[in-house]
Amino acid sequence: MGSRGPSAGHRAGGNTMNKHANDAQDMRLVYAGSFLGNFDRIVITPLLLPASKGLGVSVSHVTIALTVYLLLFGLMQPVHGLISDVYGRVRVMRAALFAMCVADLVSALAPNLGVLILGRALAGASAAALLPVMVAYVGDRLPFAQRQRTVASVLAAGAVGTAAATVVAGVFTHLWSWRAAILLVAICSPLLALAFGRLPEASAPAPSGTSVKTRLGMVFRIGWFRFLVVFAVFEGAAMLGFFNFFNTALQSGGHSVVYAGLVTGSYGLAAVAGGVAVRTLGNRVSAATHFAVGSVLLGVGYLVCVPAQSMVTVLVGSVLSGLAFALVQSTVQTWGTEVAPPQVRGIATSLVACAVYTGAALSTYLVSGLADDEHFGTLFAIAAAVTLPVALVGPVARARFSAALAGRRDQPHPAEAPPARPANQNP
Repeated sequence: MGSRGPSAGHRAGGNTMNKHANDAQDMRLVYAGSFLGNFDRIVITPLLLPASKGLGVSVSHVTIALTVYLLLFGLMQPVHGLISDVYGRVRVMRAALFAMCVADLVSALAPNLGVLILGRALAGASAAALLPVMVAYVGDRLPFAQRQRTVASVLAAGAVGTAAATVVAGVFTHLWSWRAAILLVAICSPLLALAFGRLPEASAPAPSGTSVKTRLGMVFRIGWFRFLVVFAVFEGAAMLGFFNFFNTALQSGGHSVVYAGLVTGSYGLAAVAGGVAVRTLGNRVSAATHFAVGSVLLGVGYLVCVPAQSMVTVLVGSVLSGLAFALVQSTVQTWGTEVAPPQVRGIATSLVACAVYTGAALSTYLVSGLADDEHFGTLFAIAAAVTLPVALVGPVARARFSAALAGRRDQPHPAEAPPARPANQNP
């Protein structure tokens, strides 16, 4: 009697296991992209004081390089999202990584402040493709139940990049030059772009005949989306703007760039711990609870740094801000994938991210004068005040949105429904 081939059940099980293995391997590349993107975004933060001395300008002037990066990082995200909806997520992410190489070479070799600002602007416009397109890619590849955990992992990888940027920038500045850490990104980004070539596209691109106006109309007809994109401006200011001055506050107080980097690098490690908590708790703790706890931690972190900006207070502020980032930002990014149908998910997530980083850019610009005058107590008091309404409104709104989803549990989920269905959702 001949041996029997594998049963259909075994074949199906093997295919499922292979798919899970492939998904996990692909997600590791996405995590690497998040790491490098956040490294690039944060690397200028610990360099504000060294670069100001090296270029012979004030800290507030160098802060313009950070502000334009964040601004372009926010404003260009809808553009990249629209392009990714038409031409594919992977193609856009690879192009962004190659462009980052050029932009960071300009930044690292800048002979004066103007060229540095130009380089950081180009870097922000390029890196803007990574986060929202990655979140959309996760939304395309993975079922709804796995999204927040995976998005939390993407953000945690980015947080490790944040920690690495502060430490590496400090060490490289001490050993060589403030330019060296930026040059490192220029070397790594094209290598990662080549590695991204093995990623499969998650879904077929949207029909090219669907106009930009039509797709924008689809997302802005969604009531909850309109609320989220406005709310995200304030959330971004609180979450991603003011904490950039923790490192500068320590350096202004007489601490070296290396020690300041080691202390503020705890932000990234705390964000990883927060990401682990999000994945572990899963659906046992509501997204509204994640948001409430995270926003309270953020406000406390700023308040601790109001009386004095010592190694201890900034360490506490950095840790609490990192935990808050994992809890709050994963909720906001996942929320963006839930309010829009798949064919416009790229533009929806990118518009939310645009709002977040526009808020971050505005907050860094508006308080840069306080940093220049070393009035960091006032700066962090303003940060706590901005965090308060975010902490009050965010959890309530997220709970209402979750209740609306639960009320339609027997109907197609908003993220999977036809375009006309989400248009009737209102906060």
